[in-house]
Amino acid sequence: MLSAQTDLKNAQKVKEFLLKKNLIDQDYNIVKEMGFIYFPIKKKVKITHTKIVDTKFSFPKKQRDSTIGDLLKNQLTKAESKIIPKSQEVIGTILLLEIPEKLQPKEKLIAEAHLKLHKNIQTVVKKADAHTGEFRTRKVQILAGKPAKETIHLENKVKIKLNIEQVYFSARSAHERLRIAQQIKTPEQVLVMFSGAAPYPLVIAKNSPAKIVYGIEMNPIGHTYGLQNITLNNLQNKIKLYEGDVRTILPSIKQTFDRIIMPLPKTGEQFLDIAFTKAHKGTIIHLYAFLEDDQINNYAQYVKNIANQLTHKIKILRKIKCGQFSPSVFRVCLDIKVEK
Repeated sequence: MLSAQTDLKNAQKVKEFLLKKNLIDQDYNIVKEMGFIYFPIKKKVKITHTKIVDTKFSFPKKQRDSTIGDLLKNQLTKAESKIIPKSQEVIGTILLLEIPEKLQPKEKLIAEAHLKLHKNIQTVVKKADAHTGEFRTRKVQILAGKPAKETIHLENKVKIKLNIEQVYFSARSAHERLRIAQQIKTPEQVLVMFSGAAPYPLVIAKNSPAKIVYGIEMNPIGHTYGLQNITLNNLQNKIKLYEGDVRTILPSIKQTFDRIIMPLPKTGEQFLDIAFTKAHKGTIIHLYAFLEDDQINNYAQYVKNIANQLTHKIKILRKIKCGQFSPSVFRVCLDIKVEK
């Protein structure tokens, strides 16, 4: 079989070159033998410190993970297999199935296949409606597995217990929560408005040197889960949670905060006035919104105008796309610095 032979000291550089040029045959594993590394390649090419040889031995074939299409090849047509989404949201042991309308008659079949494919999944549900109401919750319908809607989700070194029907939570925001935590370099005092089951407070408290993290949540069930999660993660000394409306709770909290997180994407800017009352010069505010690509700059200017009306000067440090709400709508975070 055609391969690129090089010695160990040059192996990394050769590998990087082959990957960049898309020359490695990904169906086979790399072989190490007699002090040399052999890369299976698709065609001959000149590479420094490398000899192109036709090996007498066979490269071991990579074992490919099974897919939903593999499991259902006899139950789905080729056209149907092609439109199965490659990724699904998983919260703890529950998979939230999203499939195209054309596949809905076979949704239970696909749900059962996910149970077989993913050993960590115990329940497969589908969203019965969108997030609605004051607490942005949604109903789900169980398609396969255990009839459970409560689970413990593992993320960024923390455990998050919740009922997926009673509390708003997005597993797809895990990277964003860690991004915020990694910005904290000193013992900051942090406020999380609309804290839910406390994913932001938990991740920040566990993964940063924050001194204390406050969370405020109006949903009583979400607040109860948040309290349980503090104990579950042994973070009682770093997190304080309050139940109620931020407009009622915040005036009773005396101190200001070094960082304020506002994960309420549809109406978050409406709470900037109360957030500014707990900010000082240098406070960082993370404000979220659902926006199309061409709306982001206009929204940033809109937020600046709100700040000006409230006699505050702000600087937009970053505009971060941190998720996709729909094919054309992104979840966007504005990292804002209060300058006055």
